[in-house]
Formats: sequence, C-alpha cells, structure tokens
Amino acid sequence: MAPVVVSAIYYYNYASSQYVTETHYIIRGNDKTPSDVLGMLTGIPGSSASSADSLIAQDYILSRDFLNQAKQRINIREMYTGADIDWWASLRPDLLSYLIDPNEPVSDEDLLAYWQNNIMDIIYDSNSGITTLVVTAFKPEDTVKISKAVLASVDNFVNNLSSKSRTDALNTAELETSVAKKELDAIRAKIARFGAKEQVVVPEQRVLADEGIVTALKGQLIAAEAELSHLNSFMQPRSMEVRAARNKVATLKRQISKQTSISKRKGKKVTRVIQKTNTFQSELLFAEKVYLSALSSLRIARLEVSRKQRYLDIIVHPQLPDESQKPDKLMSILSVFFISFMLWGIVSLLFATVKDHIGWV
Repeated sequence: MAPVVVSAIYYYNYASSQYVTETHYIIRGNDKTPSDVLGMLTGIPGSSASSADSLIAQDYILSRDFLNQAKQRINIREMYTGADIDWWASLRPDLLSYLIDPNEPVSDEDLLAYWQNNIMDIIYDSNSGITTLVVTAFKPEDTVKISKAVLASVDNFVNNLSSKSRTDALNTAELETSVAKKELDAIRAKIARFGAKEQVVVPEQRVLADEGIVTALKGQLIAAEAELSHLNSFMQPRSMEVRAARNKVATLKRQISKQTSISKRKGKKVTRVIQKTNTFQSELLFAEKVYLSALSSLRIARLEVSRKQRYLDIIVHPQLPDESQKPDKLMSILSVFFISFMLWGIVSLLFATVKDHIGWV
C-alpha cells in the first residue's frame, strides 16, 4: 500500500497541472499520382506525395534541426523549468546525471528527448491524410504558442520542399535539353567541316558523271571502229583516211583506259565519302530525336512546375485549453496499485517457493 499512498500524495499535492492542445492539419498538393487515382477507384488508400510529405514533416518536427529552429521562436527551457513545476515532470537531466551532479544543466540531448516524449505527440491518419499535433505544456498559453510556432515552421518547411522539388525537376530538364542541343550542334558542325573538306555535296552524282564520260567515249569508240571497218572495205591500209581512222580509234581507247582508271580511284574515295556521310546522317537523325525528346520533357517539366505545389492546410486551429488534462490522477494511482499488487504477488510466490524448497531440504 505504501507505493499507492506515495503516488496519491504526489499526484494530489505536488504534481503540476499539464494542459493539452490539439491541432489538425493536412499537406495538400495539386499533383495527382497514379496511386491516388487507384485509391479513388478502389477505395483503398495508396501512397501519395502528400502522405510522404506528411511523414517527412513528422520526422522533421521531432528532429534536432527543427528543435534548434524552434528555440529561436520560443524559450522552451523556460516554459518547462521553474519553481512552480514539480521536479518529476519538469525538464531536467536524466536521473543518473542528476544523482551524480544535481546542478548539472540540461543538455541538448535531454531537451530533444523531452521534446519527443513529453511535449510533442504526432498522430498521422493514413486514410484521411490528416495529421494530429498534440502539444503538452504547464501553461495554457504555452500550448498555443508552441503549436503556432510548430505550424509556422512546418509551413515554411513544406514550401521549401515543394519549391526544391519543382526547381530540381526543371533544372534537370533544362540541363538535358542544353546537352542535347550542344550535341546536335556539334554533329552539324562536323558534317559541315567534312563537306567543305571533301568538296562533295552529292557524291552519287559525281560517280554518275564519271561513268557518263566513260560511256560517251565508248560510244565514240564504237562509231570510230565502225568507220574504220567501212574504210578498210574499199581503201588501202596505208591510205591517209584509214590511218586517221586508226589513230582516232587508238586515241579513244587510251582515253577510255585513262578515264576508267581515274573513275576507279575516284570511286573508292566517293565510296568512303558516302559511307562517312551515311554515318553522319545517322548520328544527326539520332541527335535530332534526342533533342526533340528533351524539348518535350522540358515542356512537361514547366507544366509540372505549376502543378506540383504543396501547401499546409490547417483544419483545426490550436485553441486555449480551459482545464488541465494531465496527469490523470485517478488512473495513475490505479496503475500504481495494480503494478504494486502484481509485484507483491510475484515476490510472495517466489518467497513461498524458496521457503518450501528450504523446508524440503
């Protein structure tokens, strides 16, 4: 019974009254993810960007970074320490550190643990996406002050998160477009330099022109040979006309041989030029497709910038509590009673077991 009496004396005579304020908020976004649409069709909640943002914000509220920023808005140490607050519920060093040095100041680690375990309580409803922020303090006005400071910091955090998300997506699309444009310009410049160096605009036409010269010479050769054959039919081989016709045939044969040799050499070069040109054209076509794709992604990113906006929507604002809600004195005393009763039963059972064992010996 002693623990019950001690707990009753503490709760009804020394325990400081604690006040609680609840705030409900939701992080909304303009973008609709596929999981959101599936959830609307099936009735099963999915993981959306807003739910992820809510969980990120919850983790942020309970972090050291948030607490350091909150200390610039409100004096947390002063709110939870003082002569009018009972020692057990107040902000203090851990029990072992206090027993070693009662004058030891509260460390940042102690403050963070107290913030997470005693001041803040965050409940997220995955079905509705609503986050409930529960703040406990020893003065009613402090609960409202802390709640408003938390909401202001979360609102700023969500805005920065939304802005960073939009900026990152747009910067990535702009970078990809810039790289694709540079690659396209580089290939076009390379094709221009190659064309100027080889001085071949349409290499196939040059091949056809050389073949046309050879064909024309062969036609002239056929006519010259026919004329020579005709002259040989009624003139002497040593006549001036026959010798002139024979010289003409020989000249045409030399020209055909020379032009054929030239055409073969040019043909190899033109073949190489055609192959190189085809390679360049393939590279140019691919670069143009990449650039067009990057432009399309950039347009989509710019549209998404205006859609992917997140904002904090407060559903229930923090209200000044009329009466204290903690500690629940009766329930606390009953808890001490039941725990003490269970411990007493366990100890009694162990004692009886040991006693019987000794008696058997």
